[in-house]
Amino acid sequence: MILKKIILLISVFFIVFKGLSQDLKIIDTLQIHEQIKQFGINKDVLNFGEFFFSDIIFKNDSTLFYNPNGTLHLFEIQLSEIPKVSKLSNSIHHGHNFNRLLFIHDDVLYSFGGQGLFNTYAGLVYFDPILKGWLEREIKNYPHNAKRILNSWIQGSKLMLVLGYHGRDPKNIFSSKKNNYCYGEIDLENLEFTKHLEFKSAYTELLFQSDLGFFKGNYRYDSELYSLHGYYTQNGSIEYRLFDKSKGSLKRTSQLDGLKRVDGISYAYIKDSTIYYRDFNGKIESFSVHSGTTIHSKDFLKHYKSKKTNTSSYLIIAFIIFLLMLGFIYSFSRKRKIGNNTKSNVQIELIQIEEKLKQIQPTIIVKEELDVLFGISHYSYETIKTRRSLLINQLNKKGNIKIERIRKQDDKRFYEYKIS
Repeated sequence: MILKKIILLISVFFIVFKGLSQDLKIIDTLQIHEQIKQFGINKDVLNFGEFFFSDIIFKNDSTLFYNPNGTLHLFEIQLSEIPKVSKLSNSIHHGHNFNRLLFIHDDVLYSFGGQGLFNTYAGLVYFDPILKGWLEREIKNYPHNAKRILNSWIQGSKLMLVLGYHGRDPKNIFSSKKNNYCYGEIDLENLEFTKHLEFKSAYTELLFQSDLGFFKGNYRYDSELYSLHGYYTQNGSIEYRLFDKSKGSLKRTSQLDGLKRVDGISYAYIKDSTIYYRDFNGKIESFSVHSGTTIHSKDFLKHYKSKKTNTSSYLIIAFIIFLLMLGFIYSFSRKRKIGNNTKSNVQIELIQIEEKLKQIQPTIIVKEELDVLFGISHYSYETIKTRRSLLINQLNKKGNIKIERIRKQDDKRFYEYKIS
C-alpha cells in the first residue's frame, strides 16, 4: 500500500513538473534592454521596442537567440530572475535581412532571405559560433538568378518558399512586364532545392498587392505546425494572424482578436494545436487554433497553384483577348466609368490621410510612423517605399499638407519627415 502511494506521488510530481516546464519563462525586456545597451550599439539600428518579439527564437525554454531585424548582430539571452545577455557575433555591419525567416534546425541557427539597404537577398546563411559570424550555405539546384524571397516557412525538415527571379528592369521599356516566380522547397537534411511549380505575375501585382507573401510582423512565435504573427497598431494595441504551415494559409479569427499585446511578462505561444496566453499576473488561458470565427483567410498554396501557366491557359487568354477586341466600344465606356469611381476613391483616401496629418502638424516623425498614418505598414518593403513616395507627391501636389524628407539631426544616415 505504501509502495503504491509512493509511485502515485512520483507520477503526480512528474506530471506537474512536465506541465510547469512547458510554460515559457518570463522575458524581462527592461533588464535585457539595459544589458544590450552596454554593448554600445545604436538604438535606432536595433529598433528594440518595435521588433524585439519578432527577432527572438527559442533555443530551449530558458535560452533564446536575439538577432535584430536588418542586422548581423546576434545575442544569446539566458532567462532567469535576472536575465543574462551575451553577444555571440563580432559583426558590426548591417545585412539585407529585414523580414527574413529566422529558424533553428539541428541546433544550427539559420537566417533565410530578407531585404534592406536598397537591396534584396535570396540566400540561406547560418551562424558559426567558432568564427562568430554568418556564413552562406550552398544549396544544390538552387536558381543562380534568384532575386528575392516572397514567402517562406519551415515545415518539418523542409524550408518552403516562393522565389522571385528575372526581375523586370524599370529602365528598360522592352523588358518583360511580368516577373517569374516559383514555389518549391529546400530539404534541410541534404540542402537541395526542389521546384514544385512555376508561374508569372504582373510587376504591379507584386508592387502594390503583395499577394505572394506577407510581412512577418512585430511579434512572432513559431511552433512545428503553426506560427503566430502580431502587428502593432497606431493606438498601441496588436492584431494577430495565425499561419497554418501544412495548408500554407494565413488567417484572422475572432478568438485571435481577443488576445492582448505581450510584453515578456505576458506572452502568447503555441503548443501542438493550442494557443496559450499568459497574462501579467501569470494566469494562463488557452484555446484551439480552430476556435472562433474566421474573419479573413488567405490560402497561399491555392493561390500559387492557380497561377501555374500552361499551353491551355495561353489559348484561353488569346480567346478572351479576341472577345474583348470585338466588344471594345462597350468595354471602353465601362472602363471610363470605373476609372472615375477609382479616382473618387483615391481622393477620399487622400482626404482621410490629410485629416490625420492635420491633427499632428507641425511635427517631425520617423518613416515607420508615417507608414502607419498612410495605412501601408503591413505591405512588403518595396511596396511600402513606392506607395509612400506616391502618397507624399500627391499630398504635396494638393497643397493642403506639406511633407518634407529631412536628415536626422543625431544620425545623418537616416531620414525623418517634417509635416507642416
